[in-house]
Parts: sequence; structure tokens; C-alpha cells
Amino acid sequence: HRSRLAEADAGPFPELTGVREGLVGRKTQDLLSSGEKLTIMCVGESGLGKSTLINNLFSRDLERISSEIVIPTLNMVEKEVKFNVDDVPFSVRLVDSPGFGDVVNIEKSFTSITKYIDEQFEKMLEDELLTTRTGKVREFQGVDVVLFFIAPHRLKGLDIELLKRLHFRASIIPVLAKSDTMTRSERENFKETVKQALSQNHIGWFHEPMCIISAPTAVTSKETGRLVLGREYEWGTCESEKHSELADLRNVVIGHGLEDLRNRKTRLYEQFRQDKIEARNRNILHRIFRVGINIAIATALVLFVQNGGLKHIADSIEKLNENLLGAVDSGTKSLKGNLKNNKSKHGRK
Repeated sequence: HRSRLAEADAGPFPELTGVREGLVGRKTQDLLSSGEKLTIMCVGESGLGKSTLINNLFSRDLERISSEIVIPTLNMVEKEVKFNVDDVPFSVRLVDSPGFGDVVNIEKSFTSITKYIDEQFEKMLEDELLTTRTGKVREFQGVDVVLFFIAPHRLKGLDIELLKRLHFRASIIPVLAKSDTMTRSERENFKETVKQALSQNHIGWFHEPMCIISAPTAVTSKETGRLVLGREYEWGTCESEKHSELADLRNVVIGHGLEDLRNRKTRLYEQFRQDKIEARNRNILHRIFRVGINIAIATALVLFVQNGGLKHIADSIEKLNENLLGAVDSGTKSLKGNLKNNKSKHGRK
């Protein structure tokens, strides 16, 4: 079989050209017409620059152009926005979770985050089980990536506890926020500390921790005079693109890493789907077992009645009543006799 294939490959046919260009052209055309759709969830305590980082990722003020959807049951906020980046149309759903360090009930905050991700998989499963799915598939499917914000200099126990619940539900990228508050050596040491803590707690990540400096507005660089994303300090300009890993994070989320994020989301969904279907099958078997037990009990009762079981029970109850009445009569006669004897003894005295 292999030799025949080799002969066919080496046959007297001209080499085909233009196939790759055609496929790439078609994919490019689909990309430009349909665009990219992704869901980004930001998790972390308040004040770490979650909204600012999202604006920096896409280099635009998404807060201003987004439509907001509040999910009161989970205390979550969804923001949907559409825009073009390098002529590619993007549809992005931003999910802002409550700052879990700012609420009293930490467990409720954790549950709202994990429940949201699970519900997204539930909706994907519902779509898959539809008889007719044409025109009914949701625009956004699941959560593509979770940007987990960690405060500078400190990885808290709450961070580890929540990451334990998240890493098998979605792709995690730890973001070491406000990295401009640390020196270069402090950043490298803190990054290594976070990686060791995650490994020790068996927490997986899609990409290793990334040190990020985000800026609310563009500033004029004191070094080059160019307009850059960054923050002004007395010693100079701290540029987000140059002095942090913002560009690398952008490449992972909306560049070369986007397809890998989607593939991992598919694998996580398949595991979720398998667990759900197995649980449903176990539930069905349990219900069938219970129905079988009820049928067996009902059948036994029918046979019991048909074989005179009720008459036997009635006879037994009647005999028991007779015994009880006999015992009561005997006790009454004994009591009367004792009372009579007591009276005769008192009369003699």
C-alpha cells in the first residue's frame, strides 16, 4: 500500500501550485467577513486595573462603546462590544466578576464565578441537543480565557483557593497586575513564587504568569517624544508595551494563541459534556431501579392478596383482639377479688 502511494506521488503529473494560496485566501475571506468572537472573564480583587487592561489589550475605550448586561443572580456583569482591529471584525464579550476580596461572603462570590462558567457550558450542551440548530446557535460559546489578576508582592490564600476551582473549567492566564510597583528583580522573583505556588497546589495554567503594566490613557514618552500607552514618573515614562508583557498577552489572547485557547475550551467542554451525560445516565438507571422496586413491591402485594394474605391478617388481628379482651377480663376479675378481700379484712378489724 505504501509503495503504491509512493509511486502515485512520484508519477508523471505536474506539481500542483496555488492550493495553499487558495486555502489561505478563503480563510482570510472568512475571517474578514465573519470576524472573531471570544469571551474574556476578568477575575480578581477590585483596584487591580481589570477594565484598564482590557482597554489596553484592544487599544480602545471599550467601556464607552460596550452594551452592558447585568446578571443579578450571580452578581456578574457582561459587556458586549463590536469593533475592527486591523480590518478584522471582533465581537467580544467581557465578563466582570465581583471583587472577591471586597465581599463578606467569600464562598458565595466563588460560587457565582464557577457557576457562571458552568452555565456557559450548559448552554453549549443545550444548543448541541437541539433537533434543529440552524439560526439558533448563540453568538458566544463558553468562556475562552480567564485573566486572573494577582496583586503585586502578594499571592493570597483566597487566590489559590479560587484557582483550584477554576483551572479545570477554563484556560487561566495569571496576570501580575501593577508590575510598575516592583523592580525587575522583584518581578522575576514574584513570578517564580507564583509559579511554584500553582505547581505545589496542582493548578494548571494556559500561560505562565505575565507581568502587566496597564495605563488609563496614552502619554508622551519623555525618551522618544512618541505617544505611548504608559504612566508618567519623575524618572521617566513607564511604557506598557515596552516595560511589561502586555504585547505578549495580546498575542496570546487575540493573536497566535487564540486558536489554542479555543481548542482547550473544546477539550474542557467535552469533559463537561461527558460528565453531564454520565450523570444523567446514572440518574436514569436509578429511576429505572426505583420503578422496578415499586413494581416488584406492587406485584408482591397483589400475589399476597390473591393467596389469601388479607384474610390471614384479619384472622390474626381478630385472634389478637380476643386475647387482649381475655386479658382485660382476667385483670378486671383479679382486681375486683383483691378489693373484696381488702374490705373483708377491714371489717374484721
